[in-house]
Amino acid sequence: MRTTDRRRDASGSGRRRAALSLLAALLTALAAAGCASWFERPAPPPPPPIAQPELLDFEATAYSIEGKTASGAQTRDGVVAADPAVLPIGTKIRIRDAGRYSGEYVVKDTGRTIKGREVDIYLQNDAEAKKFGRKKVKVEVLDKGGSASAL
Repeated sequence: MRTTDRRRDASGSGRRRAALSLLAALLTALAAAGCASWFERPAPPPPPPIAQPELLDFEATAYSIEGKTASGAQTRDGVVAADPAVLPIGTKIRIRDAGRYSGEYVVKDTGRTIKGREVDIYLQNDAEAKKFGRKKVKVEVLDKGGSASAL
């Protein structure tokens, strides 16, 4: 081999080494600058927000008349009367903003004077029922009984 051939061969391999060194330095710089995230999988989307319960505006009163309800059951704690066109018999509800009477109830009764968004809570004690008066409350429907035309 001649000297010029060796120089060409040596300079060609030197250029390759320089190019590889430059490429390695470039890749290191890109990775350090955050470009490595291009190769990562994207984060999964956030979970959907938790649905807040629908709270309906109602007026509440209380009654203490013992006997059979419109559903055929006996009056007892946990029973409310409601307009069956709004809350059908068998509907489970949660009443809020009724003080110590806030809680879960089942619609088992109706009343001649109960129309629209009204509930009448059964209480065993006459004096407590009278003291309850009329309150603005929030009602959450937990499980709808029968079929209702409008809330």
